[in-house]
Amino acid sequence: MKPVAVQAKLRQIFTEHGLPQRIRVENGAPWGSPQSGLPPALALWLIGLGVEVIWNRPRRSQENGVVERTHGVLAPWVEPERCLDAVCLQAHIDWAVQIQRERYPALEGQTRAAVYPELLKIARSYDPAAEQDTWDLDQVCAFLARGLWRRKVSKAGYISLYSWQHSVGRPYAGQEVNVQFDAMQRQWVISDDHGDEIKRFDAPEISQARILALNVTKK
Repeated sequence: MKPVAVQAKLRQIFTEHGLPQRIRVENGAPWGSPQSGLPPALALWLIGLGVEVIWNRPRRSQENGVVERTHGVLAPWVEPERCLDAVCLQAHIDWAVQIQRERYPALEGQTRAAVYPELLKIARSYDPAAEQDTWDLDQVCAFLARGLWRRKVSKAGYISLYSWQHSVGRPYAGQEVNVQFDAMQRQWVISDDHGDEIKRFDAPEISQARILALNVTKK
């Protein structure tokens, strides 16, 4: 599924159920960026909404064990092999979730909804129409400022950040450099292994307009 489609679906879910405190994701597309290490636009969008993003480590499905187990439980209930299309499958899933949550006596004879009524309440409301006003770029900048990424300088003296090419200089060709983010100046800071600053680059891609549009990476 393309990032814009995932974003649209999440907006629909958040409108109905409210914003979560955190969300756990895999390292594959559209959440992971194993080649660059930088968080993709979809993750930056969530962070700007105040949602913590937790990445599972590669090949560590047990870190998301509750969800993986739920998938296994739901499969025989939903019977996807009997669904002719996605609409039918979604109806089966909705039915199974409603049964397990509100009717099945799972916990000492009580339903999950009865034992955990707070889960049915919206703690953090979300209005997509107000997203422009409530989304916070400072949270994204603060998150990026905690990171450190490695880049190997090309033969021509360039490194790539979100597919934007930046000239570090031919003298550094073939060397690895450190990349950090200056939240105050909104700049990429390049340094060597001794911690000495080499160069700085403005980061126009780290903006509200680009992140909300999932347009951070240079096309």
